[in-house]
Amino acid sequence: MFGMVIVFQCQIQAQNKSAETLKRMNEEWIRSYPSKDSATLERIFAPDFLLISPDGNKMTWRDVIRNLRRQEILSVNVDSADVRMLDEKIGVVTAYMTFVVKADNVLKTGRTCYQDIYVQRKKRWWAVAAHVSLLSLH
Repeated sequence: MFGMVIVFQCQIQAQNKSAETLKRMNEEWIRSYPSKDSATLERIFAPDFLLISPDGNKMTWRDVIRNLRRQEILSVNVDSADVRMLDEKIGVVTAYMTFVVKADNVLKTGRTCYQDIYVQRKKRWWAVAAHVSLLSLH
């Protein structure tokens, strides 16, 4: 019985560590937009990464990076982020973010909700999928 308790505690600690890793990766991902830091995105995105954009377009990691270079995102803020570990190798980040973007020489403030799915492969975490919903833009 005591051995089972120790194993369970070790699993909980490993999942907590993984959840913290995914929260950090989420922050790095979002913070890469204003600085157009494509190297960070390339490190986070899996080769088979797919994102569904707010307008319903399916985007690969290459599409996201190409789009990053065209956008003028001035600031971002992760308002809240929750991590749910489905098991020791799959995690889901659900978050809300506000941002300021310059479009057609006009500053606009927006808010999104997004969900990112991470998978651990060969002891390394990768973002494999994302879905973004635009809540407001004005």
